[in-house]
Amino acid sequence: MMIAAPAVAQESGSDPIALEEIVVTAQKREQNLQDIPLAVTALTGDTLASRNVATVSDLTRLAPSLTVTQGNVPTNNSINMRGIGTIAFSTGIEPSVAVIVDDVALLQQAQAFSGLSDIERIEVLRGPQGTLFGKNASAGAINIVTRAPTDTLSGSITGTATDDDEYRVDASVSGPIAEGVSFRLNGFYSDREGILDNLTTGEKLNGETSYGVRGRLKLNPTDRLSIDLIASHALSEGNGVARTVRTAPAGAAVFGTPIAPSLAGITPGRDNYSVRANAPFFNRSKVNTYTARASLDLGPVDLVSVTSYQTWRFRFAEDFDMTAQNVLGLPGGIVASSQYESNQVSQELRLVSTTDGPLSYVAGLFYADGETDRGFNRAPGAVSAAWVSNSGTRSYAAFAQATYDFTGSTHLDVGLRANHEKIDVRFQNLNPTASPPANNATCLQVCAGSAEDDAFTGKIALRQDLSDDVMVYGSFATGYKGQGFDISSGFTPTRAATPVKPETSKSYELGLKGRFWDRRLQLNTVLFTTDFEQFQAQSGVLLPDNTIQLTLNNVGAVRTRGVEIEMSAQLTEAFRLDAAFNYLDTEILSFKNAQCYGGQTAAQGCLDLDGAGPLTATGQDLAGKRLPNAPKYKFNVGGNYDVAFDDLPFDGFVTLDYSYQSQVSFDLLGNPVAVERGYGLLNGSVGVVQKGDTGYRVTLFASNILDERFASNVGIAAGGSIGLLMQTLPRNSQRYVGVKAAYRF
Repeated sequence: MMIAAPAVAQESGSDPIALEEIVVTAQKREQNLQDIPLAVTALTGDTLASRNVATVSDLTRLAPSLTVTQGNVPTNNSINMRGIGTIAFSTGIEPSVAVIVDDVALLQQAQAFSGLSDIERIEVLRGPQGTLFGKNASAGAINIVTRAPTDTLSGSITGTATDDDEYRVDASVSGPIAEGVSFRLNGFYSDREGILDNLTTGEKLNGETSYGVRGRLKLNPTDRLSIDLIASHALSEGNGVARTVRTAPAGAAVFGTPIAPSLAGITPGRDNYSVRANAPFFNRSKVNTYTARASLDLGPVDLVSVTSYQTWRFRFAEDFDMTAQNVLGLPGGIVASSQYESNQVSQELRLVSTTDGPLSYVAGLFYADGETDRGFNRAPGAVSAAWVSNSGTRSYAAFAQATYDFTGSTHLDVGLRANHEKIDVRFQNLNPTASPPANNATCLQVCAGSAEDDAFTGKIALRQDLSDDVMVYGSFATGYKGQGFDISSGFTPTRAATPVKPETSKSYELGLKGRFWDRRLQLNTVLFTTDFEQFQAQSGVLLPDNTIQLTLNNVGAVRTRGVEIEMSAQLTEAFRLDAAFNYLDTEILSFKNAQCYGGQTAAQGCLDLDGAGPLTATGQDLAGKRLPNAPKYKFNVGGNYDVAFDDLPFDGFVTLDYSYQSQVSFDLLGNPVAVERGYGLLNGSVGVVQKGDTGYRVTLFASNILDERFASNVGIAAGGSIGLLMQTLPRNSQRYVGVKAAYRF
């Protein structure tokens, strides 16, 4: 019941194999991981590299409380913490899990899927984090810290090649330029062929080419002033995220068109890695971020300023019907495409206490102004849609969190944040022939709306040191995710006038953090329960005229509760074992009149709401159902064994880790076919490393050694008949092996 390689290492001292103290910035100041009353999984850059973690999606193997629901494009992905996440097609809806990179929160969660490189540490913060990280962290946050410039000249280069045709190079160099000036420059390039075969065109689908570069300049003009300037650019381009057919009953059709011709040479099932599509798949994402961080020593406090500007450009095109036929008589069938342009500027000022004493604190002010433009087009005909939109969000906040030491062993943490938010939207329908309700004709003229809201979030925690190495705590925290406009093809003047209500959360935790066995064993465990009110969730239905109506709902209330256990043990000088276990119980407490899933009968709970017949107003009560993509059990266990070769210039190492998650459903509405069974993944590596702190390291690794098949999303095909089930297959749903060669100087 354990996690693969969290951020632990050896430290020198009386016991040469004691675990190192881990310093995190999960509370916006440097603190020992074991001293904070907060559930955090900390993963070092070395751990990420040794476990082949290259994307945020890969983190799910090392953090059991984390899952990712993969959509057909990154904008439809959802990062879920303790079963809570947001899948929304609207650009005006924020995530429930915030992603922060070098002290800056990303405007759109899709920006987080551009790849990881040159990472110092990733902190997975579970539970509401609104007090310090703001309004889009009602379920948790992922805090990513990149490597800083060094005082001595150093660098590294790493090359990776795999048998599924991925080739990647990572490189970095860092060092001093002049007195008080140092730099760091890193970059990566990756080219990976797709894993699906398009039998119509002969091309591979779901591949990606990406590159990125980041430059950092650290200035110390005086002993009291430190300035860190960061600029980064990343671009990824791929041929889509195509879905394959898992089940296809006789006579299956998409938008009324039989798909039998598109199944020629294809055997539907869990092992199906082939498609037939006659329209292109394409997506392209470009992210630029610029950050200036300054810290001024004022004696008893440090004044910290973080200024940022970020841009994100994304566009995609896809074969919407996923067939090789001219669905609805359209050449190439139904094709959907979209373009996004997002920009955000933010400014944070905070005071961080530095003196010893019973009171320590962090307090600050925050401002952010973000804007997203989007255009969307879907092929003409009954499913046609064409529109443009602009959404904006402006936030003002003041926050503070303090720790008071009543005694040397009793501590109280109290935090509060006040947030004021303004949002606005402009939407214009460009498709005058569309039929309501998918495109309300009144939006042929611009539909506009705006709204404001005030919110307070807070935290209180009492912790008691039982010894120098063991602490227990109890905490209560609240979270808030702002209101938003449901911007999609079904946008109407009513939506412009009534944004989706804010989502709020209340969380209770009881935790223990301890080190035992001369600090060779670290054990952290927490019991939690969190209630969400007005939970925001996306769902869609196929209407009788073959149009798809997508709506964002405020579910009345949901609850998530469970237990999390993390353990690290340095069993010998050569062997380390790391593990984690997560038990999760999620429940929809109230959601009356939810949409019925496709084909749901009265016996299955689909009710006639107005008594006028089954084809008019229908709905179901989802109270008592589980949330989507929320496995009841999830655990990781991994070990690393170092092999010393006394007479050779190098040593060896062996790593092995196994992760498992139980069955999940991917449908909020409870469709029983949208289910993925439980599965486990075994990964391993073996290699050699040159003795000393520098030199070469060569690793032979294997992912999904047992070749376990699984899907990262399962659902009824868009416009598909009952039983036509599609699946999204991630890269690690099949075994691949590779070699990684690195040199550090």
